[in-house]
Amino acid sequence: MIPVKAIAVDDEPGVLLLLKSILCELDHIQLVGTAENAADTFRLINDLKPDLALLDIELPDMKGINLAEKILELKPDLYIIFITAHKEYCLEAYRIYAYDYILKPIDKERIKNTLCRIQKALYAPERLLAKIASCLQNTKLAINSGYERVFLNINDICYLEKHGRHTILHCVNGDHTVGDTLQNFEQKLGTRFFRSHKSYIINIEQVERVVNLSGSSYYEVKFKKNRGKALLSRDRVHTLVNLLES
Repeated sequence: MIPVKAIAVDDEPGVLLLLKSILCELDHIQLVGTAENAADTFRLINDLKPDLALLDIELPDMKGINLAEKILELKPDLYIIFITAHKEYCLEAYRIYAYDYILKPIDKERIKNTLCRIQKALYAPERLLAKIASCLQNTKLAINSGYERVFLNINDICYLEKHGRHTILHCVNGDHTVGDTLQNFEQKLGTRFFRSHKSYIINIEQVERVVNLSGSSYYEVKFKKNRGKALLSRDRVHTLVNLLES
């Protein structure tokens, strides 16, 4: 199993030492870097691409909440755990989908349990990845578009969008609107396609980037060969990113 890469950020060296000792007791969790301020944290994110960050709320050069918002723009799939002596920022922390909010003095078992849950979440898609790897051959999809029977190369479909009682297939060479449901297409298209949102199915082979929408409860998916955009639910972002990085 590939180690989960973690960074720890706190302006108290003693706290960093404690976090290091806790992480050293866990299998497959690797502390790859520490920082005592926001500026060094940005460098760690850019250079090391960690899977999770343990953040203090009060840093000398930036509030931890603001830091979390900015580093999520750099790495939208980052798991964030806040570790702080301040209760009053709890609601703000969960607004940006922090995985946990742990108050000082640090509860060692609480941190271990949280890290184990993150580890399980990161590796949940492994069986799905193996299945996808065996199913990436080119096939055709037949649809009724107006008075025509159209045969589409499946990999030319960038994403599908629910539109009232219809479904729009956004393709490399144009769009097709059909009177069929997303659920039916989900069964037909197979594992190269991913249900990113209740109204969208995306082709993981066509994804170019995932964008964190500031102030929104969703991410945005952009594609290599189509200018359209699909929504991605936050509870699905980690699974998608693991699929894209495989």
